[in-house]
Amino acid sequence: MAALAILGSWAVRAIAFAMLPGAPPQLYGGFHVGLSLPIPVVQVAPHWYAIFALWGTFAAIGVCGWRAALAAERLRSVFAGYAIVALLLTLFSVTVSIDTYFYTVFARLFGVYGIDPYVLVSPIRVSDPILATDFNLLNNPPFPDPYGPGFTLLAGLIGRLEAGATLWQQLWTWRLVSVGSCLLILAAVVRLLRRVPESGRVQRLAAVAFNPLVLYESGVGGHNDFLMVAAAIWSYALVDELPLVAGLLAGAAISIKYFAAVIVPFVALRAARTSRVAGVLVVILATLVPVLCFHPFAFGSTGQATLAKVGASLAMSPTWLLALPLFALKAGASAGAHPAIDTAIRGVQLAMAAGFALVTAGAIISYARAPRSAPVVRSITALLWSLPAMHPWYAVWIAPAAAVRSAWSAYAWWFAALSLLVYAHEAVLPTAANHTTFIIIAVVWLAVPIAIARRAPMRRELPPQQQRAGPEEEGARA
Repeated sequence: MAALAILGSWAVRAIAFAMLPGAPPQLYGGFHVGLSLPIPVVQVAPHWYAIFALWGTFAAIGVCGWRAALAAERLRSVFAGYAIVALLLTLFSVTVSIDTYFYTVFARLFGVYGIDPYVLVSPIRVSDPILATDFNLLNNPPFPDPYGPGFTLLAGLIGRLEAGATLWQQLWTWRLVSVGSCLLILAAVVRLLRRVPESGRVQRLAAVAFNPLVLYESGVGGHNDFLMVAAAIWSYALVDELPLVAGLLAGAAISIKYFAAVIVPFVALRAARTSRVAGVLVVILATLVPVLCFHPFAFGSTGQATLAKVGASLAMSPTWLLALPLFALKAGASAGAHPAIDTAIRGVQLAMAAGFALVTAGAIISYARAPRSAPVVRSITALLWSLPAMHPWYAVWIAPAAAVRSAWSAYAWWFAALSLLVYAHEAVLPTAANHTTFIIIAVVWLAVPIAIARRAPMRRELPPQQQRAGPEEEGARA
């Protein structure tokens, strides 16, 4: 895997730069800007060559990871193997996402200059060569901060500590943060499976650690989703013994990304089985932490507008697929018909959101009757399916479910792994000729995990005497 990471890094970079002569700046300005950055960003490229090379690299790494999972005999070998490969991947020479550049902007604005990144309505008037480089890619002012306040506080702290670092070093830091967070996720999985025999734990942990998406997004993508998932999964792992700590961790997860709120009902129900007061306190703490983290910032109408823009963007998701006929109708309709079509598109979004709410309500009821991991995974899956736009790194939310003991493990593994295909929408210029390919990719990514999961053999449940309702057994009882 280490050799593949090195060769893949060289190949993707070489292929990306080889496309420059055939990409006129007036047509592919974003592609040129992306490749001029300290860690080149391969986006809106004129051809598919670079993304094919990236997919090939991580498909090969995934195959090697699967073989490593079958061969692993000790938990520490999985941790060591992941750490070595992931740290090597932090040196990967390119990326396909611009998010870490946003992280460095928000970190520098808040941590160095005390500028509220939630309120960016006019150009930033500071003389800073690092921000100037960021703004070449992200514009000035950049898109306001769409993340939770806990993440922005952490980013500000890192920005202050790295005030004199180069932009490459700052980008690399976020890759390290993601790798460290992923190690915490793996440690939480081990805790959840601590009553499972070690041979079973090793392979199930390796299925998470060596998933191609997990390796790419932690080592190369550097996304803050790993921070969110680490806090959320530890909240779930500790709730029986330390419900107050679990509530604080759930709040920390929400303060990083608001989507983590989906885990709160299940953590609260788990805590309430010991004490109703503990269940109530989990909800209070999970709400209080992000509220307190917002104290230094002004959210208001600007923050609401930012989230509204994010919610109005449809791409590579089930919602997007269902709305495609409406988009086609809008393209051929008169201007007067557009408001009605826009209303219909919003109706599709609301229907998907209602579907998520119904599935989650059913999952909560099911979990209250019998606490198992399946309802939790079902709710997270419904959330992912209901999103207006799907980005590959969102699949990190479900990746730990590859360690559960049911068909959900096969579904989670393949859903996460195939999510790398969704990068096509960002890596290649979205021309009319590519549009059909994007649709095919989205359908394949959504359908294949379901088909595989339906054919996956169901693992046996534990004997009744071993089915004590502790979260550490959830992976064995789904």
